[in-house]
Amino acid sequence: MASKTASSSRPSAPVEPKDALSISREEQLLEELETIFLRDGFRDVTVDQLARTLHCSKRSLYALAPSKEELFLRVFDRYLSRLREDCNRGAAGVSPEQAFVPYLMPAIDAARKLSATLIRDMTAYAPANEMWERHQRDRMAGLRTLVQRCVDDGIFRNANANLVAEVVAASLRRIREPRFLAASKLSYREAVAELYGLLLHGLLHPEAADRVNEG
Repeated sequence: MASKTASSSRPSAPVEPKDALSISREEQLLEELETIFLRDGFRDVTVDQLARTLHCSKRSLYALAPSKEELFLRVFDRYLSRLREDCNRGAAGVSPEQAFVPYLMPAIDAARKLSATLIRDMTAYAPANEMWERHQRDRMAGLRTLVQRCVDDGIFRNANANLVAEVVAASLRRIREPRFLAASKLSYREAVAELYGLLLHGLLHPEAADRVNEG
């Protein structure tokens, strides 16, 4: 009897809820899929290959999305949403002129993950391309707000914030094209970094700018 009482009063080991375990595994799969898709694109990858690489069943992947294309869209949307959150968080709570670098840099750092294959597949697949365009519109709206605040505060010359944002948006569309990257001999990350450097600092070297101003 004593033995039964002692046994019944012994605390049982904590058991993680099944739902939490499922969510944890789902996040792990999404994270690993992100790495694969950003590196290899999705057009030439099969669900069988993904399942073998991730050591999971195809059923586990189809539980995330009903097709390979929709699986890619879910992973890509997750990636872009996280990127926007990082950029917005970095620019929050600082002055407009200090917000540019933390607003732009996460996108530059993230760009190194985007392979030429991913850019090709994304551009050729309308739903993914539309998702990217929505992402860029959101990013350019934030950039337009930053430019306007700097103009209003007298930090920038009286530049048109809409024009600046549209020029950057058009440039981003152009530099992601495989033919441009091949002709420029730049990676996408390098092209984005140069574009943002152009936005922040212009073309003139500081010493050259002094000579132009003196002239």
